[in-house]
Amino acid sequence: MFGVAYASDDAFLSRVEIGKHAKDWEVRFGGGAYDTGPASPNHFSGAVINGEILLPSPDILAALGSPRPVIGADIAISDNPIHVVYTGLNWQVHLTRWLYIGFTGGGSWNSSQVTTDPVSGATKDLGSDWLFHLQASVGVDITEDILVEVFYNHYSNASLTDFNIGLESVGGRMGYRF
Repeated sequence: MFGVAYASDDAFLSRVEIGKHAKDWEVRFGGGAYDTGPASPNHFSGAVINGEILLPSPDILAALGSPRPVIGADIAISDNPIHVVYTGLNWQVHLTRWLYIGFTGGGSWNSSQVTTDPVSGATKDLGSDWLFHLQASVGVDITEDILVEVFYNHYSNASLTDFNIGLESVGGRMGYRF
C-alpha cells in the first residue's frame, strides 16, 4: 500500500492512498444501462446486471500500486443482448478515508460479435468475440467492509479489426470486502 499523509488528515485529498484494500477479497453486485456511454452509438437499449469478484493483490504487483485481479460480468437484459465476461487488474486510489476512484484494464469475451435490432435495423458489429475492457469507477466506503460505487465499462477491439463499434454499460453497485 502506498500512502501520502498531509498536515490535516480530515481535508479532501489530505490522505491519498493507493492500494488501501489490496489484501482484501471483495464482491460487487449491481446494475445499469446497456449499450450506453460516450463512445457507443447507443442503438440498443436495456439493462445490465453487473457482478465482480476482486482477489487480493499478489505481492509481485506491489511496485505497480498493488492492483487486484478482478473477474466480472455484464449480463444484458435486452431484446438484442450481448453478454460479457471480463478479467483484468483493478487499481483504487482513496482520495479521502471514504472516497475513492478506480480503474480496471484487461480483456473480455462477449457472447456475440454481431447483433441487429429488428425494429430500427441498427447493427452492432464488435469485430471480435475477444475485446479489451476498460472500467472507471467512483466509490464511497459506507463502512470499512461495505461500499457503493458508480461504474462505466467500455469494451472495444481498439480498431484491430475492420469494425470497432464498441459496447458500454453505466450503472451503480454495492460491494462487500472481507
